[in-house]
Amino acid sequence: MSPAKVYIIDDPSRTATRKRRTATAGKRPARTPSSETASPLRIKRHGWLLALRAYALGPINLVLWPRGKGRIAWAIVGAGSLVATALLWKWWSAFFDVLARFERGVVFWVVSVVLVILLIATAWARAVATSERRVCWPRIVRHSGAVCMLGLVLPGLGLLIAGRRWKAAVAIWCAGLLVAAIVVAKHWRWLVANGVDGQGDLTHQTIEGVLCVAAGCVVFGFITWLVFAFDGVRAVSPAARSGSVANGLALALLVTLTSFLATFRPISIARELDSAAERLRQDGLRVIPLALYEFASMLDPGTPTYLAGAAMLYDELGLDDTAEAKRDLLERRAAQFAGAVGAELVPIATSEETLPWSIGPLDPIDQVPRYDLEGIGRTDAEHVSETQ
Repeated sequence: MSPAKVYIIDDPSRTATRKRRTATAGKRPARTPSSETASPLRIKRHGWLLALRAYALGPINLVLWPRGKGRIAWAIVGAGSLVATALLWKWWSAFFDVLARFERGVVFWVVSVVLVILLIATAWARAVATSERRVCWPRIVRHSGAVCMLGLVLPGLGLLIAGRRWKAAVAIWCAGLLVAAIVVAKHWRWLVANGVDGQGDLTHQTIEGVLCVAAGCVVFGFITWLVFAFDGVRAVSPAARSGSVANGLALALLVTLTSFLATFRPISIARELDSAAERLRQDGLRVIPLALYEFASMLDPGTPTYLAGAAMLYDELGLDDTAEAKRDLLERRAAQFAGAVGAELVPIATSEETLPWSIGPLDPIDQVPRYDLEGIGRTDAEHVSETQ
């Protein structure tokens, strides 16, 4: 009887393991991320006090407790911002008097004030950005409502509580830009009086251009303040990141736009713009009232006083060609209106005499021409005298 043949089938996984062991024999196995023991992040129990200290002190925190790269440089920046702020605060009134005597004192005042405020904001933002990284804030302030309120009152604090340090730093810097713009816009009368009429020898376009930029920065800073405040709520609340909240905000925006279109009255707004332009013109401004007159004329083309005021301001700014074009446009509108009613609108409007470019309020009611079927173009006084 012949012996039976036995076939041994080896497991492929064991063969592969045996070959791998043979190839790596005597070698140190490579460390992979999965083989390493992950060290948990250490969260400081009272680290939120250090983060709050960095937010509250700002540049002082950079000087006393510098952190991050370039500690000495940022400590110098913090100390410089504190010294510049102290000097500007102490000699604020004398600063105005001294700069008013120089030819370019207004420009130096704007640049110096803006640079000092932005330097403070930069140092403050740096102190917040390099504060404690992993902290556990108290439960009462980590609520979405508390984060929203703190972010609306103090810029960037809500984002700092949510753990977004760099976003909080950007919010603080934007708040500094807002403060600088408010300071410049608040002293617009001094800028106009000393930049155009005083020793500044600047044009209305330059001074009022600076004021328009400051107004734009105010709007931008206010909007970013709100955006960062609500961004802190989104960071701490999972419900705020859902689609239901986005749909609710879209619906609120739609309702707001619909309400605006339903209550928009262009004639009333044009009258308010006319009044504001008159007040600003009396205060010495020229470019901003001109823009208000132009916008009022777009809202209410049937009122001639808006174009008349714009033509007068173009004359004062030395733009004679544009002023003449505005007068021609006003005369064409008067002729079109006269043709529509079947008679001359105002005798002086189609004559060769100079139009009375008064931009004040309308004349009293007893001097406004009345149009009736019997006599077109006669005033109330003439109509009363004829009837008597």
